[in-house]
Amino acid sequence: MRIQQLPALAGRVALVAAPLFFLFSGIAVPALKSGDSAQLALIAEHPTAWYLFTLFSIVGSLFLVPAAAALMTLTRDGAPRTAILGGGLLQLGAFVALIDSATQLVYWKMGSPAADRVQMAALLHRYENAPAASVIFMVGALALIVGSLLLAVALTRACMAPLWASALLPLGMAANIASFAASSRLLLIGSSAALLVPLGFVALSGRLVRLTPASV
Repeated sequence: MRIQQLPALAGRVALVAAPLFFLFSGIAVPALKSGDSAQLALIAEHPTAWYLFTLFSIVGSLFLVPAAAALMTLTRDGAPRTAILGGGLLQLGAFVALIDSATQLVYWKMGSPAADRVQMAALLHRYENAPAASVIFMVGALALIVGSLLLAVALTRACMAPLWASALLPLGMAANIASFAASSRLLLIGSSAALLVPLGFVALSGRLVRLTPASV
């Protein structure tokens, strides 16, 4: 392997690792709860599982940033405007998702038995219903969905993935976001598996390794 191929290899690793770690997060968490008190009770009962869920979510969001860059690089020749806009939006959404995932560490400590449950539930309620905070995550969710949709179009136009595989990218991303709104662990696992199909297809196809004059 030449040194020039390392960025492509890193891109393939990120494409597989991002949805895989999201899948691990869904497997690690025993359930997802919608109510503030119920969520803190779940964390208090399963602190290690919640920590692993948070850790895997953070790592998955981190890998999503280079994965978006890899998709953008792969498709920019066949659909330059769509690829650049889609890749940029997906990266923006990934950074917001990283922030959201990191806040789960605060939830993890709020669910500690030593913390006052009533006060922590009230604080959690105020945070999750604060418009100034909610708008950031709404923008991030929209960026993830639109970015993945544009990249799916770019993948199809560039003939890098079949239509059925490309379609799973925005569908899986939308379902992943919906899983938290619906507090559905099964939907989180299913959507992560759905994301793994198109991203894994592109990564394992080996098309991220571009031929250079020195390697022809």
